[in-house]
Amino acid sequence: MKKLDELNRVTQKLAQLLEQPVTVKNREQVLNEINQFLDQRENLLKDIKPPYSETDAKTAQSIMEKDKEIQLKLDHLFLELKSELRDVKRQKSSSEKYLDPYRHVASNDGTYWDKKK
Repeated sequence: MKKLDELNRVTQKLAQLLEQPVTVKNREQVLNEINQFLDQRENLLKDIKPPYSETDAKTAQSIMEKDKEIQLKLDHLFLELKSELRDVKRQKSSSEKYLDPYRHVASNDGTYWDKKK
């Protein structure tokens, strides 16, 4: 089946892409490529229809095994990005507190309220 072979090829390319280290410099490019491959795979999966031959079944089995590996790597990448975002937010908050430490302090502290007329 031609669509199944194409799906296998795209899956292999996605797996190879996820093997590469993701750095700050190439992160956006890698994420865009991952999204493109995932979109291609989604479209190919929609187009694949039964009946399957025995070779197609073997190809599908190898795709499913590779898909499990891909899912683990995507989860790992997601956790890395999540922790980096958390660190950036923490650093931003820390620098804001350092620059203006009294921003959230109540302004009525220490004032005298005279109720007499």
